[in-house]
Amino acid sequence: MGAGGSAEAMKFSDVLILVGIGMLCAGFIIHGWVENTQLDSEGVSEYEKSVFLLKGDKLMLDIESISDSEGDIAIFFDNELIDEERFTLTAGQKESMPSLESKEYGEYRVEIIVDSGSIELDVDISRTMMLDFLIYPIGAAILIFGLQKRGVELANQSIDAELELDK
Repeated sequence: MGAGGSAEAMKFSDVLILVGIGMLCAGFIIHGWVENTQLDSEGVSEYEKSVFLLKGDKLMLDIESISDSEGDIAIFFDNELIDEERFTLTAGQKESMPSLESKEYGEYRVEIIVDSGSIELDVDISRTMMLDFLIYPIGAAILIFGLQKRGVELANQSIDAELELDK
């Protein structure tokens, strides 16, 4: 510690508690941070996203039109076009494109081009195996183990005290 101070070493139970809380917070950030993408024909008119999907995962696209908009959506699997759609939306209109269910594991790529107008785009993935939710029970188990270990350490801790005898 700087300035000539000293600090005792961090206990293993404290490390477990810190890691467990960190994993739970990371899980909340991973699942809670949803960001929509804005596209318009005058600025950023193209959007491309690659995702790896397992068999049965679903890729969902939601488009909200800010102004009258037209454009194209193309979905590729291993650089081979598997679906293509054209959209025409009026201002304020929302449309959910039919979800694509993956037939096999691989890289899927979504390309969206806005020819006119502006849209707000939300690309979402629905996983069948829910492996990304595995972080919650693991983080909770590490946190509970750290808290239990901390309780045992506190119970076995020696107490320093000065005893005064009254005469």
